[in-house]
Amino acid sequence: MNSTPQQQHAGRTPARILQYKTGKSPTAFQVMQAAIADADANIPLVQEPPLLQGTPPRLDDFHCFSSYKQACRTVTYVRKKAFKSTSVISDLHADFLVVSVTLHSKDRKPLTIHIANCYNRLQIRNWRTRDQPIHSLDALFYEIFALADLVAGDMNKHYPRWETGREPSQWAQNLVDICNATNLRLANTPNTLTSYPINNSRPAVLDLTFFNENQMIVRNWHTHLEQKALDHTPISYQAWPKTGMHQEYEGYNWKNTN
Repeated sequence: MNSTPQQQHAGRTPARILQYKTGKSPTAFQVMQAAIADADANIPLVQEPPLLQGTPPRLDDFHCFSSYKQACRTVTYVRKKAFKSTSVISDLHADFLVVSVTLHSKDRKPLTIHIANCYNRLQIRNWRTRDQPIHSLDALFYEIFALADLVAGDMNKHYPRWETGREPSQWAQNLVDICNATNLRLANTPNTLTSYPINNSRPAVLDLTFFNENQMIVRNWHTHLEQKALDHTPISYQAWPKTGMHQEYEGYNWKNTN
C-alpha cells in the first residue's frame, strides 16, 4: 500500500502554500483570507497586494515579509510559530522576494526551503506599434531560480509546456532554459487556467509554480476557481524539502517584517 505524504514526512511541518495575485484589490485580499482558511495555508504568497500608504495589509497570526519598503508588489506571509525560523535572503526588489524557511523536524540537519515570490510586471509596451513587451524580471530569472528551491507567482509568460497551442512569449524560452539549467520543474497541471482577463481576452496560464525536484517534493497543486475575485485564481499546494541542504538562517529578519 502506498504511504501518504503525511506518513512519508512524519515529524515535519509541511509548507502549505497559497499563491494569489490580488491585483491591488481589497476585495480580492478578503477573498484570499477565506482561501487561506480553506487550504489551512501557512505561507501565503501574494502578488500586487492592496497597499495603504505604501504598506501591505497585515494578517492576524502571520509575519509579513514585503519585497520593498514602499510600494512593494510581492508580499510573503508566514504563519507565526509554524516554522522554526524565517528570513529574507534576497536583495530588495519591488517585484520579487526570496525567503528562507526552516521547518520544525526531528531530522539531524535543518530542513530549509528557499521560496521565491514573483510578479513579472509589464514595464514597457507600445500598443500603437505592438512591439514586444518588456517585463520587470525577464533579465533576473537566472538570479532568482539559482537562489530558490521553489519559485511561484505571476510570470506573465505563455509557453506550450504549460498551455498547449499558445505561441511562446518573448523571453519564455529563456525562462524554460533557466528552469532546465537549475533543475526546477513545473508543478502546474498543464492547461489548468489561472488567469481570466476582465476585458474578455482569452483565459491563460500565467501563474506558475516551479520547484527543484532534487531537493523538494510538491503535492496537491490545484486552483480554487470558486474563490477568484478578479482575474486570477488562488493556487494551493504542499511542499517538503527532501534533505537538509541549506544553511539555517536563525531568527526572523525583523527589518523586513511587521
